[in-house]
Amino acid sequence: MCDIIWCKKCDTVNYLDPFNFWNWEGKIKCAGCGTVYYIHMIQGHMYRGPEERPGEEPDILPLYADKPNQGYEKILPGTPGKTRPYNCLPREIYLGRADHRKFSIRGYPMRAWAPQPPSAGIAGSHGFKWDIEKLSPEVWQEFLEKKKKGEVKDW
Repeated sequence: MCDIIWCKKCDTVNYLDPFNFWNWEGKIKCAGCGTVYYIHMIQGHMYRGPEERPGEEPDILPLYADKPNQGYEKILPGTPGKTRPYNCLPREIYLGRADHRKFSIRGYPMRAWAPQPPSAGIAGSHGFKWDIEKLSPEVWQEFLEKKKKGEVKDW
C-alpha cells in the first residue's frame, strides 16, 4: 500500500512508496508537470500537505506516476528528471536461472542434478539403484576428489 499525490494541474498520480515516505517530511516533485509539493508523513499517514511550493527545489522524486484519466499513461521508475530509479532490483543470483547442483550440502552426489545423461531414460529415472560410476563418470570423479580433500561429511 502506498500514498499518492494527485496533481490537479496535470492530472498525474504520483505514488509515494511506503519505505521512503513512512516517517518523512520534505518536498516532492510531480512527475507530470514538475510542481513541487511539501508533505509531512507520520507512520504512513499524511500529517500535513500536500502544499504547493513554487520555485523550491524538491528533496526527492516519486518512484512511479501515471495518468488514470488519460488512458493510464505511465511514467516508469528511473525516467530522468521525473521519477527516481528503483534501487531494490534483484541481485544477479536472483534472475530466474536455476542453480544446477551435483552435490548435497554434505558433499554426496545428488540424483537430481541436471542435465542428466541421455542414459537416464524417461524423466531421468534411474530406479532405486543409481550406478553413478556408469551413468555419470565425470560426477563420480569429482566426488572422489572431494572425498580426498575432506569436503564430504557424514551427519
